[in-house]
Amino acid sequence: MIHVLIRRRIDESKWLLAACSIAMVWFCWLRVWLVSRLDTGRFKEILDLLPSDWQRYTPVDFAWLITYEGRISLVYDELIVVGCVSLWAIARGSDCVSGELGRGTLEMLLAQPLSRRAVMLSQAGVTVTGVAVLAFCAWFGTWCGIHTMSAKQVVAPAFQLPIPLPFVGSEIPIPFAEPETQYIPMVDLVEANLFTPASVSLFMFGLMLAGFSTLMSSWDRYRWRTIGIVVGVYGLQIVIKLFGMSADELAWLKFLSAFTAYEPEAFVRIADEFPQFTWSFMMRRSDGTWIGYGPMYFHAIMASIGVASYAVALRIFSRRDLPAPL
Repeated sequence: MIHVLIRRRIDESKWLLAACSIAMVWFCWLRVWLVSRLDTGRFKEILDLLPSDWQRYTPVDFAWLITYEGRISLVYDELIVVGCVSLWAIARGSDCVSGELGRGTLEMLLAQPLSRRAVMLSQAGVTVTGVAVLAFCAWFGTWCGIHTMSAKQVVAPAFQLPIPLPFVGSEIPIPFAEPETQYIPMVDLVEANLFTPASVSLFMFGLMLAGFSTLMSSWDRYRWRTIGIVVGVYGLQIVIKLFGMSADELAWLKFLSAFTAYEPEAFVRIADEFPQFTWSFMMRRSDGTWIGYGPMYFHAIMASIGVASYAVALRIFSRRDLPAPL
């Protein structure tokens, strides 16, 4: 009977998952294409025009952000990528209990030889699997872009010296010559595996959001109200994080937002510059000096919130009295 229930969950959500997956792959591929079209030097000129105070709104330095890895990593903060995961997590999480109650189908499900635990866990399993599929699609779209695109680079012609000279090197620029445009395969410039920590972070973010949505659904009767509560808390968490980033005296607000743990570009930078800390909880120098928390610490925070929310939701749903369908 549980297999039939899981098949029903999949049939209900397959088109939403398919649409979000296609959007994720396409958009992440498109981001690599856009990065490959804009020369690094031109992008640096754009960042140099930004006020220095804007540095506080990104967890990485602008000096690293102008690299190909930095610019590609920003796709995991784009509205479409985060929005697709959020849409899936909220839509499926809110449908778990209040959605079934609103449609009047929950009593029919529980009239079958199924426990409440099986009803919730089947929904949770399909939802979490969908989050994993979307996180993989984000990485796969990036991988496809890296392996199919060539980066445009504008190179100033230079005269090659047979012997390197002090303070000059082996090349002397030719000032009056026209710059040359070269196309270098992105696969020679960027490693796709660097973006695995960002995809893991995206998965943990979706798990956290799906768990919280299920928790709100477990005690509610109306799905529209569940979605309203989740979206309201979602927006409040974003505002709190932005206020915490906007001024030093408000930095403590960042600890009140669960979204502070979602910093995919910072995890890509660690994988790029400090690969030994890619999957660590703490980062320390060889002499034991404290550097900071590792990516796994932030992954664990989001995963803990998601799993704890599912556990509390299961307990509430198992004990609550279900209202009669209208």
